[in-house]
Amino acid sequence: MKLSLIETLWVTLALAIPSALGAQTTAPAQHMTPSAMNEQQGATTGLGESHRFRTAVDAAHHCPGDTIVWLSGSKLVYLLPDAAKYGKGSGAYACRMEAEGAGFHSAGN
Repeated sequence: MKLSLIETLWVTLALAIPSALGAQTTAPAQHMTPSAMNEQQGATTGLGESHRFRTAVDAAHHCPGDTIVWLSGSKLVYLLPDAAKYGKGSGAYACRMEAEGAGFHSAGN
């Protein structure tokens, strides 16, 4: 099927205008892969859900040899295992190197 000049211009403009106006061009969440969704979450929370664990054992299986830290709150702070509040309250376990790579820093225990 061959498009007329007017149809070709219409399609070109329809594709170009949203980008020119700074519209979001990423796929809707329902079409994103789990990995892409985790990256998107990581951009807003510091570390995607696939790198947050319910138990220290699960985190240790993910990154053997790394220090397991406790992520608490949304301030991109982690606690080391010797901290009094380690593993308490709302939070998740994570690998220290991954947490630091995502922008977390030590609470200073």
